[in-house]
Amino acid sequence: MNKKLSIVSLISLVTLLSPDASAQESEYRYDDAMQLWQLTDNAAGLGIDNSRNRGYAEFNVEHRSGDYHRVQEGGQRNQLKFTTERYQKVSMLLLSYGRLQFDIDRTKDRSWCDVMRPYNSNPFFSGSSINGKYDTQDFDLTAAISTIPIPLSSNQMDREMTLGIKLDYKVGDLSRLRDPRSRSELLDYQLTPAVTYTVGNHTLGLNGHYARRKEKIPGMVTVQDDPNLSYYLMSGMESATGIIGGYKGFSREWVNHEFGAELNYNYRHDALNSLTSASISRGTEDAWGQYKYEPGKYTTYIYKVSSYNRIKNGTLLHQLDLNMNFTQGYADEYRQQLIQEKDAEKGYTSYHYETQIEFKKRYQVKTTDASFRYRCSWLDEEAISGYAGLRFSMQNVSNEHLLPLSDFNYDHFNLQLEGGKAFFGKRLWIDLSGTYHFAKNVELNLADPTSDYALNVWLSDQAYYKANYWQGHAEVKYAFPLTIKKQPTQWYAKAYGDLLKTNNQMDRKTIGIAIGIYN
Repeated sequence: MNKKLSIVSLISLVTLLSPDASAQESEYRYDDAMQLWQLTDNAAGLGIDNSRNRGYAEFNVEHRSGDYHRVQEGGQRNQLKFTTERYQKVSMLLLSYGRLQFDIDRTKDRSWCDVMRPYNSNPFFSGSSINGKYDTQDFDLTAAISTIPIPLSSNQMDREMTLGIKLDYKVGDLSRLRDPRSRSELLDYQLTPAVTYTVGNHTLGLNGHYARRKEKIPGMVTVQDDPNLSYYLMSGMESATGIIGGYKGFSREWVNHEFGAELNYNYRHDALNSLTSASISRGTEDAWGQYKYEPGKYTTYIYKVSSYNRIKNGTLLHQLDLNMNFTQGYADEYRQQLIQEKDAEKGYTSYHYETQIEFKKRYQVKTTDASFRYRCSWLDEEAISGYAGLRFSMQNVSNEHLLPLSDFNYDHFNLQLEGGKAFFGKRLWIDLSGTYHFAKNVELNLADPTSDYALNVWLSDQAYYKANYWQGHAEVKYAFPLTIKKQPTQWYAKAYGDLLKTNNQMDRKTIGIAIGIYN
């Protein structure tokens, strides 16, 4: 913990003392809007976007409260977060991008889940039925580097290529602060080499990635010895086995290996910049217990299609974005028996599990997400002075557990209106948005609605899923100059808040403040 804070403090100090010229908020927003390749996994696109040197560092404090939440998410949360990013030309031939985020938060009233992914993912996880506090620490790093466009012809400059590579690296810690006290540790990284090839106004991009994710609960402890304390092992929908003292000697790890590829097409001509991407990935996740006990295996397929478009018309910038994601996952469940083998000569006993029965695709997950966004921004040369827009999104979720049959289906739509304006020479920014959430279809069919997990999780969460709500967001950001040791710097202060009200008398409030510096 102290080591991580020391690293973050050192990075923030280096960032604050950066001698580069600071970028204004309006210029930063313009660059973010125009860098389409940054919205993909193709790091070689840095050489095509070719942004000016810019970056920021920010400390953020946030508080969330209210009863609009699911059981396994927890309620009230307090969070401290540090974020910094930088676009930098490191040499005549290379461009780079780096982003670091470190956050600490405490969540109250969370139960039935001691892992970081309780929803629409691997069903073989564990948790306690007793509400408790959870501390989370996450360290998230992204680093990418790309060449500038490399001419492929000595006579013409209309054929070029760029090469790039990106590393995503994340470690995390989720600790329960009430008996039974678990600690889930996360290591998640992804390596993505990429290439682009340009002919005239047309660019093709290709990248492939390998990702490995490992989450591990190495063991559990208790402060008090409660003989009636149960621990639950889940296997999909309401299927959960509660064992008195089941936390004793419990350990488990989840290891996922994922391979994927993405294809990009970019067209640029005068005032038009359009980027279309399609990707596919496949992941296989094993769950292991003591003596390599394996309750099952979870496999996922993820398909993504996106289109980002920017059209300049005089002093107006039109943004049209379309995203579609489809995820299909299924879990094979195993029934295993512990085998003991004793070596008479050496005098030791070995243990391993043998699979007796295998249920193919017993638990199945399907999620479909789609969104459309339009935004019109007012330009002042290469800076944005204001914007207005709308966003429409939908999601369909399906969970199904076979033999016996239990299923859950959930559809919802979101419509959001947004707007923002700069004042006082673009030093003050005010952003506002309003969202309406409509839960169209919620169907839950449980083979055993009387189980502990069904009563305390699935049935308890139905009010959350069936709620329609209005949500408002307001943010004020003010930039100001500050001279430190005769070095002029550009700082900013930010305050924001969310208010969410549902039609069934639930709510959620979020407030936050931040201070940062452009570098």
